[in-house]
Amino acid sequence: MPDNHRFSNFRLAKEAREAGLSLLIGVGLMAVMFFNRPEVLGWRIVGYGALNGVSVFAACRLLYLLIGDPIQRRTNLPRMAVATVVFLAGGVLGWSFATLISQAIGLTRFVFSARDIRIALELACSVAIVAGLGFYSFGRLEERLRESVERLKEAEFAEKELELARSIQARLLPPPLVEGEGFRISARNLPARFVAGDYYDIFLLSDGSLGVVVADVAGKGMGAALVMASVKAMLPLMAADRSTGETLHLLNRKLCAELSAREFVALCFARFDPQRGGLEIANAGLPDPYLLTDGGKIEPLSVTGGRLPLGVRSDAAYQPLTLTLVPGARVLFLTDGLPEAPTPQGEPLGYEALAALIADAASKPGDVLGRLLASIRSKTSDALEDDWTALLLERRPLTRA
Repeated sequence: MPDNHRFSNFRLAKEAREAGLSLLIGVGLMAVMFFNRPEVLGWRIVGYGALNGVSVFAACRLLYLLIGDPIQRRTNLPRMAVATVVFLAGGVLGWSFATLISQAIGLTRFVFSARDIRIALELACSVAIVAGLGFYSFGRLEERLRESVERLKEAEFAEKELELARSIQARLLPPPLVEGEGFRISARNLPARFVAGDYYDIFLLSDGSLGVVVADVAGKGMGAALVMASVKAMLPLMAADRSTGETLHLLNRKLCAELSAREFVALCFARFDPQRGGLEIANAGLPDPYLLTDGGKIEPLSVTGGRLPLGVRSDAAYQPLTLTLVPGARVLFLTDGLPEAPTPQGEPLGYEALAALIADAASKPGDVLGRLLASIRSKTSDALEDDWTALLLERRPLTRA
C-alpha cells in the first residue's frame, strides 16, 4: 500500500477513535450533570450527551486546524499553550452548538436554568481542555512512533540495498587468488563501509601480458563505488594496445571530462609479461609499490615525473617504470588506506612503520598478505576509516618447455 494511503488510513482511524471516546465522555457528563434530576434522565439525555461529545470534539479539531496550527507555525508560542486556548473555545462553541440543535429538534424538552448553563459550560470547557490535550499528546506520540517505525523500515531497506550493492561489487572483483603459467596473484579488499571506493582488477591483454590494477576512488560509499565501476569497465579497453603511461594519460583525459571538481581516482596500473618477467608500472597517485626479494628485503618502486591522480588535470603525463622480475620475485601494490590507518594514539601508521611490517611479513613463508593485514590491524584502530586494498604479484618459474 502506498505511504500516503497508509497515512490517510492511520489518520482516519485515529480521528474515529477519538470521536468515539468523545461521544462516550459526553454521555457520561450529561448523566453526571443531571443525576439529581431524574425527571430529565432517559434516552434524550443519552442522545444529547452523545451530540455534545461529538460536537465539542469537532469544534476543537476544526478550531485547531483553522487557527491553532497556523498560529503555531508562525510563532514560537508553546504548543500546549496554543492548544489549551483553542480547546477552551472549542468547548464553549461545541456545547452551544449541540444545545441549540437539541432544542431545535426537540431532543431536550426541558429548560436550562442559569445554574445548568454555568455547570454545563464549566464541564464542557474543562473536559474539552483535558481530553483535547490528552488526545493531542497521545496523537503526537503516535505520530512520532509511526515516523520512527517508518524510519526504521527505511533504514532496514537501505541496509539491505547496501548489502546487495556490496554483494554485487564483490562479484565484480577478481577472485582473491589467481594463478597461471608464470605468475601468482593474491589480493585483499577490505571496505570501510558496505561498498568500497578501492578496487583491484586483473585482466589478460591481447599480447599475452597481464593487466594489473589497484585503485582508490576519492570518497567512500555508493558514489565512489559507481566511479570505480566506470573505471573498471573503461581501463581494459584503453589498455589493449597502449603502454601503461599512454593508458593512464587517455583515462585521465576521459575522467577529467566526466568527474566533478572534487572527484578523482588514484590508480596504479601495471603490465606484466609472465613469459619474460617484464613489468611496466605507471602510477597516478597511489603509494609506491614494493619489490619483495628473498630474505625479506623490500624496495619501493618509484616512477619518475608527475603522478597526479586521474581526473585532476587533463594535461597530466605519466612516465612508466620498467623492470624485469626474476622467478620468485614479488611486487606488492597497495592503497593509501594502509599507511594512513590511524593508531590508537590517533596518528597515522606511516610509511616507515608499514615498510617494517611488509619486510617482516615477506620474510616468512605462507600467506604474506594475510600476515601483513593482521599486523597492521594489531597496530591500528579496530574500525577502518578508509578502504584497504593490497595485491601481491609473484613471478613463478615456467613449467612448460
